Amino acid sequence: MEKKRIGVKDLVNIGIFAVLYFIAFFIAGITGFIPVMTVFYSVVLAVLGGIPCILFFTKTDKFGMVTILCLLMGIATFVMGYGPYAIGTSLICGLAADFILRVGQYKSWKHMLIAYCVFSEWVIGSQVIMFLYKDAYLESYRASQGDAYVEAVSAVVKSYMIPVDIVCVIVGAIVGAYIGRTILKKHFMQELRFPEEYFPVPAVPK
Repeated sequence: MEKKRIGVKDLVNIGIFAVLYFIAFFIAGITGFIPVMTVFYSVVLAVLGGIPCILFFTKTDKFGMVTILCLLMGIATFVMGYGPYAIGTSLICGLAADFILRVGQYKSWKHMLIAYCVFSEWVIGSQVIMFLYKDAYLESYRASQGDAYVEAVSAVVKSYMIPVDIVCVIVGAIVGAYIGRTILKKHFMQELRFPEEYFPVPAVPK
């Protein structure tokens, strides 16, 4: 495949979809007021993020675009006080997703689905801080949320929940990707003139 350079138009697209994806992140983060969702808001993000991300993937044909988008989210969460770990996970997940899309020549639904599952795992890095520094993290919420909330979150934030969260994010990403594809086919495919084979419809089980 001929290598293409990222241009100004691509950077504009990245900026637009970064804002859309950040809105999904913000909405998912709000669910953290429910104690169990302090761990599983990542799953909500994987579902909601499928809409902008699948559309973004269809507008991606250059290696590095997904990495930049993902890295922007890691940097944003670092600035918001989630710790530096998401910068690392966003870089790794972004590069991996970029590579998967490139293998599929940016036209394979199977590769898009896998890439989005990998991409979505970046958010785990934003949660690492509460597992590594659990006591200090929870104490920072005691004054504003109260003892009951802190104790409820403490019961959920266990080290074994990390692999559980990773698996749940994959499930959420699959759901989100199919929602994104459905919305894209219904509302955008004709306007953007994507060929039907770009989004193959799975056979209905008999």
